[in-house]
Amino acid sequence: MTKSLERRLSDAKADLIAIDAALVRGAAQLPGTIQTQIQAVSACASDIDHWITLAHAREAARRMLDDLEGAADTDDQVPFGSVRVKFQHARLIGVQAYLAASWALADRIAGMAGRVLCTPQAGSNPIKPPQLNAPFLNADRTKQVAASIFDSVPRIFGWPIGISYALRNHFIHDGGQLAGANFFHGFNASSRFKISDQGWANLEEKAQTYSVLPVNQRIPAGWPPALQDDLRVLLDVCETQMDDALGVLAGTATKTLRSHVAFLIGED
Repeated sequence: MTKSLERRLSDAKADLIAIDAALVRGAAQLPGTIQTQIQAVSACASDIDHWITLAHAREAARRMLDDLEGAADTDDQVPFGSVRVKFQHARLIGVQAYLAASWALADRIAGMAGRVLCTPQAGSNPIKPPQLNAPFLNADRTKQVAASIFDSVPRIFGWPIGISYALRNHFIHDGGQLAGANFFHGFNASSRFKISDQGWANLEEKAQTYSVLPVNQRIPAGWPPALQDDLRVLLDVCETQMDDALGVLAGTATKTLRSHVAFLIGED
């Protein structure tokens, strides 16, 4: 992506503010129900600064993981705030924090984009607002996402999104261990962030249940060799491609809606 996600979000905010201004200028030409529908999207402008803060929180969580193993003492404890805790505990908490911030950010952006790019049932459901994995990734997207774009995100970015979502579910819901299999190769600092063979196999299997395959990623592929050796490298690759996907969704949604309003009120 030529622009960072933060820049894409700033551009989206500018689009949404411009949409509000256009609605004021064209108020006499638009039925109230149409204005209300559009304002439900443009109101997201007030949330975007918080979304950027979420991106900064994600970055802070990711920095917590850098050389965490190097901070371990002879008792395998590392600094954690004002105390020292076992390396494996800090590693788990740090990964959970990173994935929670990542997916909170992703779903807020997808929720806004979905109000423009999805069907009313999928995009305007207050009980189940649109998220990145559903409807933009799942098999039902053919009935929920605009026909011209329903396949673009999963086919170009699906695999890193699927991997990240599988990680999110495994660490947030399972705590990094399931059916006797631990995700990491070991518990102490010497194991670093190496992924176990079973953990890696489970991760790939779970990602494929989201209707994506390893070929579904940005070309040229950004996957370095030996991803299993360090979860942090995998997180970084997934983040880069997910940010591209989120930037595409945010930009497509706000620029489409801005043009639409301009056409409606005769300014384009």
